[in-house]
Amino acid sequence: MQRVLGIHSIRLTLAAILLIAASGAGIAHFSSPAPGEDLAPVGGAETLIDLVQGSEAILWKAIEGKVSTHSMLGWPSSDGIHDIGGSLVVERPANPSAGLIQTVEKPQTLIFNFQD
Repeated sequence: MQRVLGIHSIRLTLAAILLIAASGAGIAHFSSPAPGEDLAPVGGAETLIDLVQGSEAILWKAIEGKVSTHSMLGWPSSDGIHDIGGSLVVERPANPSAGLIQTVEKPQTLIFNFQD
């Protein structure tokens, strides 16, 4: 039963990210191939956002446009008995042109939504 709940929470989290991403005028999507690895741009995201990545922080700057929100999905984990979905953080940056995102560990996915 716990495994089923873990799988459902991961699916709901991914659905929320896709819904948020689809609602913006444009998106910049970055994804990591494995836990602890740096984020890599997906589909030309590097032309919209410039990232500087550290182990516990990500510095970003919009190359063009203004960011309305950014969504970060952490890696799912398991203790061998319980599957836990990765955390989801959605924030509206104070400065829509640049910012610093504090992390505990390197995320699985980072999506920037641009203003209309």
